[in-house]
Amino acid sequence: MMFYGKFNRAMEWLKQQNKDKKQDGDQEDLKLDRSDILALMLSALLVFGPIILFLIAVAILVWIT
Repeated sequence: MMFYGKFNRAMEWLKQQNKDKKQDGDQEDLKLDRSDILALMLSALLVFGPIILFLIAVAILVWIT
């Protein structure tokens, strides 16, 4: 591997950072405000909305025939 030494140093640094975080025990709570929740709901609607509409259309077509 060409950058083996740099890779190992980076991995050791990450391990040390994770070790320090585990010892601290301080974990920040994820705080969402109203606009974040609205954005999450809108993105979920954009992702799952067409799928649900397609399944409803298929169910109606099956029910008619």
